[in-house]
This record gives sequence, structure tokens and C-alpha cells, in this order.
Amino acid sequence: MASLEDGKLDEKIVPVTETSPEITSEKADFNIDDEAGIHAARALQSGTVDPILSKKVLRKIDLYILPFLCVTYGLQFLDKTSLGYSSVFGIIPDNNLVGQDYSWASSIFYFGYLIAEYPGVALLQRFPIAKFLGINIIIWASILMLTALCSSFAGLATVRFLLGVFEATISPGFVAITGIWWTRQEQASRSAIWISFLGFFGTIGGLVTFGIGHIENSLSTWKLIYLILGAFTIVWGILFILVVPDNPATTKWLTEEERIVALQRVIENKTGTKTRTFVLAQALEALLDPKIILLALISFVNAVASGGLSFGSIIIKGFGYTSLQTALMNMPLSFLQAMFTLAGGYLQHRLPNARLIVGSVAMIPPIIGTCLINQLSDKWGRLIGVWLLAGYPTGFMVLLSLLATNVAGSTKKSTASAMVFVMYCVGQIVGPQCFKSSEAPGYHSGIVAMLVGFILNIVFNLALRVLYQLENRKRDRALEGKSEEEIEALREESRVQGFENVTDKENVFFRYVL
Repeated sequence: MASLEDGKLDEKIVPVTETSPEITSEKADFNIDDEAGIHAARALQSGTVDPILSKKVLRKIDLYILPFLCVTYGLQFLDKTSLGYSSVFGIIPDNNLVGQDYSWASSIFYFGYLIAEYPGVALLQRFPIAKFLGINIIIWASILMLTALCSSFAGLATVRFLLGVFEATISPGFVAITGIWWTRQEQASRSAIWISFLGFFGTIGGLVTFGIGHIENSLSTWKLIYLILGAFTIVWGILFILVVPDNPATTKWLTEEERIVALQRVIENKTGTKTRTFVLAQALEALLDPKIILLALISFVNAVASGGLSFGSIIIKGFGYTSLQTALMNMPLSFLQAMFTLAGGYLQHRLPNARLIVGSVAMIPPIIGTCLINQLSDKWGRLIGVWLLAGYPTGFMVLLSLLATNVAGSTKKSTASAMVFVMYCVGQIVGPQCFKSSEAPGYHSGIVAMLVGFILNIVFNLALRVLYQLENRKRDRALEGKSEEEIEALREESRVQGFENVTDKENVFFRYVL
């Protein structure tokens, strides 16, 4: 068992066994402010994790949790981008959309997202995370089905707004879940896997809409798209609630011993699982932290490009393809997005201190792609340019992995998530507005806005990497001159602080992943 030689820590610890009468007071003795409670205290005292049991627990976590993150993330992407698929199947004339109406119908989703973001993240901190997310999934799917009833811009804008409200907590919720269940080293690859399903489901979306386009029915094709996607998502939301646990301490598919191991595995993250206590000082710390401000700026410029791609189907159709051909031509873009994201996750796993470098390099293909779209006249050359835009989600994957790994303190993490996703919303609102109907089908201004976003993404990535490096070196220098006993005592205190709701700024042994 790890030695706790520091006197202050020694007086906190009371040995805990399976039937210990002190088990109910252990949480208080440790000053643990974490949902894992007594299980966290026992994990801290359990010493080095058994590697064989750790692998067994990891396999269970990957089996029971990762598929639900993957499919849910793919569905929320497919559901929110269904407007793009339906745009070539008649939703525009059937809802009497003219001028910038389509742009606003795309953007208004993110007004709902923006308004609901901070309240949603605050509720995530207050309520059981998996159940809260599951309920949101069911509600957003129901709203998606209501889209089939729309016949005007006002009705379409209303359901798009509400869809944004109930999808707002999915990404920050998944960032929190990733931080709860996986180690720092594992988080990059797991984030890459579930984010890659944006691309996989984009590919599936092309196939689904292509198939639905061949259904002979009294209902319009675009209405069938919303009804079929919404019904499937409702069923999935119910399964999410039934299978995904709120935290390791309450997991039914882990034994008592495995619950402790699940917490032992993430002790070195120094971020705990989740606490329901709101700390104003942590919220202010997040708002003033230049590293989090840079994360928010990266989120904004990445989202401008993402928002622009809501016009992807219209841009491709403008090259001279039919509606059904456009659905098929979208598929390589989505598939490449998945491949870029998985490749980025693999590189982050192999090169753990090169996340921001990976995210920067991933912007090079989109930069080339925007230049091809703007400069070439050949439709196949321009189509290849659209496909090269697939690299940009890798930057978003890096952003989310850093948000999960490099922010500690429950309130600080929730505030940071709100900042990042508020800026994400702003970018998603701005992106479609850069595509002016008067410039159809080339949309020169929109393509240029995407290009600028990709370039700024690289600039902000490298600036953030420098800040992380400077902070890590500063903390290393602060330990110079201390004895081995003092350093070991600080290290053990740091491990405990992960479950005591201490922020990354206050934890002297917290080091930022680059």
C-alpha cells in the first residue's frame, strides 16, 4: 500500500474494511466532497491497483459505457444535422423558406443551445449525470419527430430552438463521463472513438436518407427522415437510462471490489468524479484562467467551420449533382471525418504530450480544401476540396480531451465546459450567416470564413501549448530544494485532493497534458 508519511494525512485516515463500523464516517475524515464518497476513501487507501483486475474493469467500462457514448453522440449529430439532409428533399419549399430563412433555421438551433448551456451544465452538476442525459435524449428525440408537422419558418424555427435546448448538455456531459471513468492516458483514445461517430453517423445518415428517398409514401421524404430518426432515438434514450451508471460507486455491473478498482484507476487524474457543491471561487477562477479562455476561443473558431458545413449538402448540390447523388457524395466527407478523428486519437495515445500538435496538423487538409473549393472550377476538384474539410473535427476532439483532462474542481470544470460550449454555440451561429444566399452556389464569403477559422485554430492551439508548458515548468521549479520526504508527502496529498474538489491551480502536483 502507498505510504502516507505526512502527519496531516495520517491523522485523516481510518482503516476501512468491508464490514468496518467506521465506514459511514470515513468520507468526513477524508474531507471528500465527491459523489463516490466512501468508495473514494477506500480507493485512496487501497494502494497500487492490481493490473489484472484493472484490465478486467477497463474491459467492462469499455463494453458498457463506450458504445452508449458512441451511438448517442452519433445520433445527436445526425439529429441536429437532419436539416441539411432534408434541405435537398423539399423542406425548404414546403416551409416557404426564402432568402436567409434557411441560414436562420440552421443557426437558431444554437440559440437554444446557447441559452440552455450554462443552466444545463449546472443541472448536470446537481443531478445524477446519466439519468439526466437519458431524459434529455428522449425529449430531444420527441421534438425531432414534431419537425414533421412544420409548415412555416416560425414552426421550423421553434422546434430547432427547442432541439438545441435539449441537446446542449450532451457534449459537456460526455466530457464529464470520460473524466470519471478513464485515466488520463485512456481519455484521448476514448474521446476520439466517441467523437469519431460524428463521421460514422454522417456516413450512415447519407445511406439512411438515400434509402428513405426511395420510399414511396404519402408523406414527404423530409418528414419521414424526422419521424424515423426521432423514433429510433427515443428507444435509444430509454436504453441509455437503463444501462449507463451515474458513477463507479453505484454501478450494478461491477462488483464491490471492482467499484473500488474503477476509482483507484482514476486517482492519478486528480479530478475526482463529481461533486454537487457549487463553489463561487472556482467559477471565478475558470472565468479568469487564460488557458480556459484559449480553449473557448479554439471552440469558437472550430465551430465557425462546423456551422458552415450545415451548407455542405447545398454546396455539393451546387456543383451539379441531383438530390440523391448529393446524399451519396456527402458520405465520403463523413467517413473521412471519422478516419481523421480516429487517427488523431491514435497519435495522441502514442504521443501523449502532442495533443495540440496533432490538433494543429489536422487543420492542414481543411486549409487546402477551402483553397480548392474557392480556386477551382472543376466540380470533382471542388468536391475533393469539400472532402478535405474532414480534418477539422480532430481539432474539436483534442479540445474535448483537454477539457476532460486539464481542468480539476467540479465547479471550475462545469464553468469551463459552459464557457467552451457557449463559444461553440456562438461559432455555430456565426458560421451559417457567413453563407449568403446572394452568393449561391459558390458561397465565397462562407468558404473564406472557414479558412480563417482553420488558421486561427492552429494559432490558438500553439499559444495554449506554450501556456501549459510554462505552467508545468513553474510547478516543477517550485519543488526544487525540497527533500524526497516532502515531495512524497505532497504527492500523496495531491492524490487525495482529487476527491476533495480541489482545482488544478491549487493542486501542486497537477500537471497539464500538452
